[in-house]
Amino acid sequence: MGGGGSVGSTEQQIEEQLAQLQQNVGARHAEVLKHDVDDDQFAVEYARLVNSTSRLVEFEKTIPERLAEPERRRSERIVTWSWRGQAAVGAALIALVFVMDRSTWWLVLLVPHFAGTVAGCFQKVDAEQHRDRRFGAVGLHVVALLVALISLSVISRWFIFAAALGWMLVAGSVMDSTGADPKGARR
Repeated sequence: MGGGGSVGSTEQQIEEQLAQLQQNVGARHAEVLKHDVDDDQFAVEYARLVNSTSRLVEFEKTIPERLAEPERRRSERIVTWSWRGQAAVGAALIALVFVMDRSTWWLVLLVPHFAGTVAGCFQKVDAEQHRDRRFGAVGLHVVALLVALISLSVISRWFIFAAALGWMLVAGSVMDSTGADPKGARR
């Protein structure tokens, strides 16, 4: 497809391609009508008509995914940078445990948080579930903020329960509908 990536230009490109394919089918149909059924050229033109019609039908099947692609790409950027950013924050929080000479028990909270954010960096952002992935990425920021505030003793340790609940919600939003592991290959 190419182009600027905006929804308007995507729609225009799709409309142009669709019109071109429809015109091709119309031209092929006109060629078929010029020949008698018994004419050898009729079979040739009819085969071309069937081929053109097949291309049109296949293109029409891809229209919903093509229309969703700019929004999916936007979601992919949000998801990728959210998870990468929060993995970096998690690594920094782990480093702070040692720099600030804090109890290593904080690693029980921070290491799984870091591992989860690193794992989230590799999730697939597909056309069907990109909004769920984006929601999970936004929710991740809330959970990461809670984890940071808890580990830096800004808020009570009792908020660990809220962070755990937040992680369950985030994990639920990034799981595939099949319940499979969210770490599939990126598109």
